[in-house]
Amino acid sequence: MKLSKELKTGLIAIFAIIGFVVLYQFMKGKNLFTTDNAFYAKYDNVEGLSVSNPVSINGLKVGQVDEIKPITTKDGRLHFVVKLTIDDNFEFSKNSTLEIFEPGLMSGKEMKINLAYGGGIAKDGDTLKGNYQLSMLNSLSSQVKPVKDQLSNVLLKLDSTLASTNKIVDEQNRREIKLLLSNLNRTIESFKGASDRTNAILANNEKGLHEVVANANNAMVTANKTLDKFGSVAERVDIDKLNGTIDQFNQTAGKLNNVISGIQNGEGSLGKLAKDEELYNNLEKTSKNLNALVEDFKANPKRYVNFSVFGKNADKK
Repeated sequence: MKLSKELKTGLIAIFAIIGFVVLYQFMKGKNLFTTDNAFYAKYDNVEGLSVSNPVSINGLKVGQVDEIKPITTKDGRLHFVVKLTIDDNFEFSKNSTLEIFEPGLMSGKEMKINLAYGGGIAKDGDTLKGNYQLSMLNSLSSQVKPVKDQLSNVLLKLDSTLASTNKIVDEQNRREIKLLLSNLNRTIESFKGASDRTNAILANNEKGLHEVVANANNAMVTANKTLDKFGSVAERVDIDKLNGTIDQFNQTAGKLNNVISGIQNGEGSLGKLAKDEELYNNLEKTSKNLNALVEDFKANPKRYVNFSVFGKNADKK
């Protein structure tokens, strides 16, 4: 069978197109003749992930990112569905997660499968739970941001403090501060003068001060000797005799208390004299009569004593 030139040209063009598509997909990291499994994960932020980025399990590359498709919900929210192709020789639990991460500071984004155990095996077309790990710069930025905010607050407070300080230290306050410092200097000079005069007085009276200190030392020595003598006298005191004397004094005091108690109760002569009202009244009456007799004797002595030079008795009145 002989092909025409037109048919040959058409076939060559078709094979060229097919080859170009295969080459293009191969350069993008896709393999049209593969039997890899496809898995999906949903993200709100893909963190710079792009198609053909590698996918690994425990550090071993097992697939790549096949497609990133943006989807907008009815309420206007945007999220991304990432399609992965994984070598069908690898099986893992459907509870495993797909994580976007950055292996190095200057490297691109990659994905890895964080293995989980338990549950069923993930099958082709399953949607797995996705998460992402902050890059080193983003993590550092997230940690620096609170410090930056705190530093900003400190700077604002410092600025307000400086403004308040500038308000306080205005021209009038500066004059008052200068006046205060001047007064303080004069006060310090006065204290210095007083200190110099005190030193001069102490220097002029140094001999007298030494004599006062010497007299005080002598007085302390004398006092110590007196205390020593008192201590020796106290040692010579017979404690037993002193206790006996105190006991006798207590007994005497007890007897005196009994006598006083008996007088108060009307016992004995003194008690009767103190308690007998009739005897007290008679004694009072007798004292009054005796006083009247003495007064009358002073006023009329002739009434009681009569004498005559010639031995003649006077008339009795």
